Amino acid sequence: MDGAVDEKQASAADHMTKVEEIDLTSCTEEEFIEKALKAVGEVKKTENKTLTKDSFIKIFKYTGDFAKLRSKGMKAKAQEERIAHFGSDHQEYLKALQNTVQQEEKAYEASSAIIFEKLCIT
Repeated sequence: MDGAVDEKQASAADHMTKVEEIDLTSCTEEEFIEKALKAVGEVKKTENKTLTKDSFIKIFKYTGDFAKLRSKGMKAKAQEERIAHFGSDHQEYLKALQNTVQQEEKAYEASSAIIFEKLCIT
């Protein structure tokens, strides 16, 4: 007769993509890219030539983190610009806020291009 089988209950965590955190405070852009590429590993695609769920999650997680790393100084400068108008000129405050959003979008797009190029994703 076979031995007893322990029953396990599956959890959502069992099916989640494992993503390693990279410390943004202690690395250069080049070091981050190297660590991110290693963490992403082989880029896998489906039969339809789209990224698999795990590859997609990892790539966009590290792309977002890379954008944060690259825009660190931008956030502090943007905060100073907004504070200069806070409570005194709401139109200029809004303009500064919208400018920040545009700059962050550009930084994310540039970061995406760099990561995608390194991963040879077209």
